Amino acid sequence: MADLKTTETEFLIHQATHLFLTEPIHFQVIQMNKSSFIWVGKADGKLGDMSVAVPPFGSHNHVSATTIINKGVSEHGRDLARRLASKYKQQFFISFDLSSPDDMLLVFVEKKLTELLKNVF
Repeated sequence: MADLKTTETEFLIHQATHLFLTEPIHFQVIQMNKSSFIWVGKADGKLGDMSVAVPPFGSHNHVSATTIINKGVSEHGRDLARRLASKYKQQFFISFDLSSPDDMLLVFVEKKLTELLKNVF
């Protein structure tokens, strides 16, 4: 009979809420084994646009990224996932539930998320 190894899987959850003008924007980062899931959205808590990026491995130098769910035309989540996977060398899933995000909101979200991730990693 083969000896089975058991490994404990640990999920670490980090949450924050920041006001954009007068509207609360919620951030949640779930750290998993060599990957992270990031959700940013409003109080509804719905899964919005979703992207995934995988860091380079082997002799490849580029990050692979794709959009899984796209309810709009923005590729902001995919581009952010690509940058994070490159920086932190792990897989990132990102979901944005931000109805009609404007450029100012996206800059705000990325700034607050960067601050949160500095405390997480």
